[in-house]
Amino acid sequence: MFNIFKSKSSFNTAVSKQAMESCELILSEMGAELHDDLIQKLSVFRLYLDRLDRSKTDLKEVEALIVGMNADFQEVVLSVRRISRRLLPVNMSDDSFQKGIGILCQNLERPGGGTIHFEPSGQEQKIPELAAIYLFRIIQELIHNALKHSSAWHVWLRLSWSQNMLSIEVEDDGTGFYKVPKCIETLQKKNNTLRMRSNVIGAKLSYHKGGKGLLAKVDYPLT
Repeated sequence: MFNIFKSKSSFNTAVSKQAMESCELILSEMGAELHDDLIQKLSVFRLYLDRLDRSKTDLKEVEALIVGMNADFQEVVLSVRRISRRLLPVNMSDDSFQKGIGILCQNLERPGGGTIHFEPSGQEQKIPELAAIYLFRIIQELIHNALKHSSAWHVWLRLSWSQNMLSIEVEDDGTGFYKVPKCIETLQKKNNTLRMRSNVIGAKLSYHKGGKGLLAKVDYPLT
């Protein structure tokens, strides 16, 4: 591995640079999610307070505002839970990989805003802990991207086990079909955390046209 670098120092520099770029990307993504999802929802409460102050003599208006605040507060709670689940460390010591993915799908579903169809097939096999963690994160990010960026109503997650391969498919119905080729071209060029994690465990990440939207595929060799 060191042959392609002039020295061990240049190798360490390259690895450190890639690691820092990956960390910055993750921080940027989480910052964007906090701003786009949570901060905007909390900003609504400032408007509620202003309206309550102006309507304090109108009991019916105050009651209506309180009902609205309660409903929006539940959305804030759900937003905090979604973000916290993405930040929590992955622990699969007590469950199988497939069972953990099933629970992940349940946690990522948004009532009235996206249904995840989990479709496992074949006989599950034991995979190394690091691979299980990275595959979990890859699936988590692919589903999150489908629900958030493509505005999908449905996401299909398929785990297909064979003797030598675990094939993972995440397909959505949200990306406009005519936009898919351009989307695929952009994603294939990205050296983001999805591709980095795939490379570390020897998995192959690729993007294709799905039945109605984008199809992401991850092939992980089990040998």
